Amino acid sequence: MTPDRPPYRDFRRRLKAKEHVLGTFIKTPTTHATEILGLLGFDFVVFDQEHAPLGQPVLDTMILAARAANIAGIVRVGEPSDANILSVLDSGAAGILVPHVDSAEKARAVAAASRYRGGRRGFANTTFAGRYD
Repeated sequence: MTPDRPPYRDFRRRLKAKEHVLGTFIKTPTTHATEILGLLGFDFVVFDQEHAPLGQPVLDTMILAARAANIAGIVRVGEPSDANILSVLDSGAAGILVPHVDSAEKARAVAAASRYRGGRRGFANTTFAGRYD
């Protein structure tokens, strides 16, 4: 891991600040590529659930590998249902990428599914994302 790279938890702040961040997509259901990209100094990876066979058990492991490699794990969801978004975020994903959002109504629905306050996402701090508190 590159010692001067900010922690993966700073990814959102860095993105909002328009800092240069480096990342790529991963479609293979393994942790190795994520760990290697983290060691190379990448800031994020996008796990492409839309175009690859990445079910929840595999994603859980890949997200865990991203955290261990100090790289933000983002999931491009295959199905933007409330349940899938909740499951991915509760697994500890740093964020989601939702394809095919072509209207303000769809954008509002995705935002609501992703948010606790003012949204529809149920809160459970006993998940990986909640640090099992």
